[in-house]
Amino acid sequence: MKIGSITVKNFRLLESVEICLEDDATLIVGRNNSGKTSLTELFRRLLDERSPEFRLEDFSLGMHEHFWLALGQYRAEEEENTVRQSLPTIEVSLTFEYGSEEELGPLSEFIVDLNEECTTAKVVITYELGSGKLGELFADLEDDRPACFRALRERVPKLFKASIRAEDPNDPTNTKALESSNLEAVLQFGFINAQRALDDTSSKDKAVLGKVFERLFASASLPGAGADEHAQAEALKAAVEGVQAEIDMSFNSQLGNLAPTFELFGYPGLSDPQLRTETLLDVKQLLSNHTTVNYQGPVPEGINLPESYNGLGSRNLIFILLKLFEFFRDFTTRQSEAGIHLIFIEEPEAHLHPQMQAVFIRKINEIREMFEQTYNKGRPWPVQFVVTTHSSHIANEASFDAMRYFLATPREAGSSILCTQSRDLRQGLAGEEPENREFLHQYMTLTRCDLLFADAAILIEGTTERLLLPRAIEKFDSEHNTNLGALYLSIMEVGGAYAHLFYNLLDFLRLKTLVITDLDSVDANNHRAKCKVSDGTHSSNAAINRWFDPDGGNNPTLEDL
Repeated sequence: MKIGSITVKNFRLLESVEICLEDDATLIVGRNNSGKTSLTELFRRLLDERSPEFRLEDFSLGMHEHFWLALGQYRAEEEENTVRQSLPTIEVSLTFEYGSEEELGPLSEFIVDLNEECTTAKVVITYELGSGKLGELFADLEDDRPACFRALRERVPKLFKASIRAEDPNDPTNTKALESSNLEAVLQFGFINAQRALDDTSSKDKAVLGKVFERLFASASLPGAGADEHAQAEALKAAVEGVQAEIDMSFNSQLGNLAPTFELFGYPGLSDPQLRTETLLDVKQLLSNHTTVNYQGPVPEGINLPESYNGLGSRNLIFILLKLFEFFRDFTTRQSEAGIHLIFIEEPEAHLHPQMQAVFIRKINEIREMFEQTYNKGRPWPVQFVVTTHSSHIANEASFDAMRYFLATPREAGSSILCTQSRDLRQGLAGEEPENREFLHQYMTLTRCDLLFADAAILIEGTTERLLLPRAIEKFDSEHNTNLGALYLSIMEVGGAYAHLFYNLLDFLRLKTLVITDLDSVDANNHRAKCKVSDGTHSSNAAINRWFDPDGGNNPTLEDL
């Protein structure tokens, strides 16, 4: 059982996005402000234990006009269903895939189709106007648009609610209303945020890692935990009880002496109870508020270093690994395990040097396997990871098939409103020749995968162009009052013989590109020998020929170029 795809509608830049998930790790890449963080934030909001809450600003900008349209329909006294259909909703659809012989367990609640050959189930989570709230939403709104939307901003969080339904994958009209508990029974989530509070150097250092141990203790105490985990939790409790007994015998007798002045007021009298101090210790409180993780210092001195004294990169890596172990423990110790575990990891590259970034994404599946073998008696941990990143080093280690490229483009021609497109590199390069596809992956892995994060690209032949380009850009900006130097330009040294292999990929990424290459003139009348441009008839440069003759049938001459 796994999640095959996620579809998001009308949340910020994610107006209409479908993301196909890999069985293990899926990498979300793209430029800044392309919607990567919004994906994680959406799931965090929808799965809030209290109640999902969104603001008017969370709806895609293109959807704001629909509020105004619905208001006009409401004032025209059109049918309520018509008005509701015009109102925008924030929606997430999850498509589950399962084997025909697989035991479905809690997923069976979401299967509403009658087709025995169908092996998918669809769950739809919708944030929409609550039942019977239409009049309350539009009551006394002004005709002035700014004033109207200010009022809607206050009303949307109060009147919109989340609902969950199962939907027939082959018939959207065949649905079944369900509760959040049904979704929690089949799907468990975990989030490792980009902001991990690891760089707090104030006088009150945050014991970030110590908090994780508190949650590990809590999961070890659950009824579903194994015998070893229970034994460790009980040993911790016993140790604390021993400390508490010692406190009661000695410390509390001294603590009582701190209040001798009660005797001056005649207390305690004959009928008054004696006062006795008692100190209660709680393992969770000790771990939460009084336990820090230190790093062992030089052995002769015996001085341990505080958590905040270790490098940010090491702390970040340790934190991520501990969080993954916490999620694993929480999943396996639940009395009724969910069918799938979906974990979002935001920007794991924070504070990590390039080699450590590459190792992390390379080892993430080995971490899962180690947890299964060492701590779960070989039973599988059905986890799928969604990793968002700005790191070309992490992207280098992932295959094209595992990457989903987020690109923010105008909603329509001439529009200033942007929306995200999710582009699957597996599908985008499906038409490439196998050898070209392999070349692209190997080349980008070994050289420059930052093409996936660039604002524009410049493809050059060799070292000469690489040395000249920075100065040329600086001079151009100075003379023409432009700002090329501030753009994130990916300068790729591809050689004249290989630039054309990138054309389909560049088109797929919709990346503005300049190709700088030699003309490489040849004389067709002399066995296509190299010659001066003035004596040449054609070009031997594949990049030029492919550009002017995409189909390869016209054999353009220098005059045609």
